[in-house]
Amino acid sequence: MKKATAVFVSLLSIPLYLIGFLFVIASGSGGTSRLLAGLGLLVVATAVLLLGRNRLRRLAEIDPDSLKTGAVELAQRLGGELTVAQLRAEYRISEKQATDALEQLAAEGSAVREQREQRAVYVFTGLLPSKAERTCPYCGTKLPIRDALHKCPNCGANLEISKT
Repeated sequence: MKKATAVFVSLLSIPLYLIGFLFVIASGSGGTSRLLAGLGLLVVATAVLLLGRNRLRRLAEIDPDSLKTGAVELAQRLGGELTVAQLRAEYRISEKQATDALEQLAAEGSAVREQREQRAVYVFTGLLPSKAERTCPYCGTKLPIRDALHKCPNCGANLEISKT
């Protein structure tokens, strides 16, 4: 179902609800068959409405812009790297849709495509963890952050924190 069909199906539930309520109201004059027909129409109307709503949600979820946003969020959860297979598994989409979304992100500069063994891995450089260290600006000594030093043990200069 495309979007127009899903909207049509959702809107089809309105007359079904109206007719169902009319039958339920009309059953007040003593007709149990009208009550059963009315309740049946209300059940059908609810099923039709849920079908249309679920399809509209799915179409919004696999929209190309939503897929790109979802790919970045998934890459963030996975440490900054993402493959086509991982995106396909997360969103239950075709390989073409996943490849197109990741290629668009690569074209925009958000990701870099790397070939590893027999698969393409998209690396989101902005999401990769960075490593911080203390560096001496004069002699170039590099020390771990966990050391509580503020002065270089070699030359005595103030250490600077840099991210790599």
